[in-house]
Amino acid sequence: MLARSPFAAGKTRLTYGLEPATAASLRDALLRDTIEAALAPGWPLHVHVTPAEDIARMPAWLAVDPALAPLAARVSWHAQAGEDLGARMVAALATTLASGHDVAVLVGSDVPDLPPAALTAAHAALVARPRESRVVFGPAMDGGFYLVAAIDVAALGDAFTGMTWSQPSVLADVTSRLAAAGVEVATVTPWRDLDDAADLAALLARPGSTARRTREVASSGRPLQ
Repeated sequence: MLARSPFAAGKTRLTYGLEPATAASLRDALLRDTIEAALAPGWPLHVHVTPAEDIARMPAWLAVDPALAPLAARVSWHAQAGEDLGARMVAALATTLASGHDVAVLVGSDVPDLPPAALTAAHAALVARPRESRVVFGPAMDGGFYLVAAIDVAALGDAFTGMTWSQPSVLADVTSRLAAAGVEVATVTPWRDLDDAADLAALLARPGSTARRTREVASSGRPLQ
């Protein structure tokens, strides 16, 4: 997972107009919910954090959450590396693979109701294919992707180089580059990450019990206690 520290400002489009304490609480809830969802398959979770100086604070931050504290042993914390988003994603995937995992599945920290089935489907799509022949994406509703998974990152490093991010054609452009390099692309369930108020409204409109922290803050308009 790539994540911005809950102690740092960010997500300005999502938190626009909120009181500072409520905005901070919403960012906090968003990260906790996404971590909880990412841990659901039972795998280890490597969280790559920016800014790096906040890493030392993260274990204690996780431990105060009663639902997440028992899962803390499966979470490790790393500093993000790379000059842009593409480089940071590739570095996170490469670090995970180098730590001894056969497959790396990367998500952002703004998918509080991330479906665990998408994670397991990405894993299944990769282990069924020979090494280096396939990359898996979880398409986002805005034309980007909320998930990318690989067994080898070389092709992704090339495909992500020079990419213009945060535009509606991101996934189509990356897929085109990979196809030109002879890499097969598979997809799992499309989902909606949270970038702005419309995304948050869509989350609140979806039925379900996931993303409970994010729903609580967004519904009440008050910080978590």
